[in-house]
Amino acid sequence: MKTLRLILLIVLCAVAPPGSLFAQQNAQLGVNAALRYWSAFAEMQDSAISDQQAKELNAILDGTAPYDDLKYKDLVAANRSAVETMARGTTIPNCDWGVDYALGPHAPVEYVRKALTLGRLNVLYAFHLLQNGDKDAAVHALAVGVLFSHDVANGGTLFATLVAKNLLVTHLRGMEFALHVEQLSASQKSVLQKALSQLGPDALDWQAAVKHEFEVPVSGLDTKASAALAQIASAYESMFNDPSALSRLQRMIASAPQTLSIPNPQRVLAEKQDLVDRLSQVRSLLQ
Repeated sequence: MKTLRLILLIVLCAVAPPGSLFAQQNAQLGVNAALRYWSAFAEMQDSAISDQQAKELNAILDGTAPYDDLKYKDLVAANRSAVETMARGTTIPNCDWGVDYALGPHAPVEYVRKALTLGRLNVLYAFHLLQNGDKDAAVHALAVGVLFSHDVANGGTLFATLVAKNLLVTHLRGMEFALHVEQLSASQKSVLQKALSQLGPDALDWQAAVKHEFEVPVSGLDTKASAALAQIASAYESMFNDPSALSRLQRMIASAPQTLSIPNPQRVLAEKQDLVDRLSQVRSLLQ
């Protein structure tokens, strides 16, 4: 009897670790902001923002056009649940979109386009709250929108990072708008400062984005093109630590086989610097 109990105890101890590991893996899978963001995407209603509406939003942010709540309040109301779900996602520190870049150009990146729409809706939501006197909620919306925008770039290529940059700039301009049209309290400014402090000096990891960009497999390249691509990839990543290497990289791209499609490094550096400058400007305004 004692032998039987001993055998049973050994068996139970042997099977317990895999079960615990499986439970831990499931817990880790659930703690992923991207899953919450996908839920928010599913909740979006009549959310397609036309190019004209995007231009109007930019005009509002520029101060050259007023925000018309009558025009946007129905759209905002229909998507309130989506932006609130997104806001809850920003409290989760891990964000993994799970994109399989081994699929090459066929890798699904629709989440990036959906994120652009959701981020714009969030800015409209913040404007709606400001218009209706709820400054605390408006400030919170802009703060979580910054964190969401940052998450959009996680693990992505330059496409995802450029969209994340666009959303960050839109939210930064939203903060400037709020500071100019409303008298924000010290505590409200502190909420915005805290959100920006989580971004770091560059806000986005452009070097990682370039690394992911060149890790996407390209089919049909001959030996010469593959070798040129590898050299360009290495030089492109190094450019962020040594901006003076830009001219050398441009020469490499110019002499590379025409079958290669390489993102313009000068534009990438310009986008990176534009974000740094805008971030610095808003941080100064919040002092």
